[in-house]
Amino acid sequence: MASHTDLDAPLWDAEEHLTLDRVRRYAAASGDDNAIHIEPAAARAAGLDAPVAHGLLLVSIVLKYAQRWARDHRAMITGCETRFVRPVCVGDEPTVLHVTGRLVSTGHIAAAVWVLDPDGSTHRAVIRPIRISYASAAD
Repeated sequence: MASHTDLDAPLWDAEEHLTLDRVRRYAAASGDDNAIHIEPAAARAAGLDAPVAHGLLLVSIVLKYAQRWARDHRAMITGCETRFVRPVCVGDEPTVLHVTGRLVSTGHIAAAVWVLDPDGSTHRAVIRPIRISYASAAD
């Protein structure tokens, strides 16, 4: 397990590229084929700039990194909670999703997910920090 002195160090700091193809593949796998996720015209009709990534796709991306960390530290993920605060649009160019995780206390990780605004200088959170719980795999 990570020691108390590791609280300020990121557990992971990664970029994921979201494309419309990736969102469509998630829609097919999950069964959530709502048109706002996969059809640009439907997304625009709903008042969105482009199709939006599924919220649970975003959570699954974060949990991929948390699971890797847990496996490397002989732990297992026991839960997570978050709230979505803004949609992640996917257009012709990949949307770069930034994903970081930090240990906040023994048994708890906080993960942040954000994108850069089109100006490239301002980052915007897309979900509230995900609170991920873990326990020792030996417990």
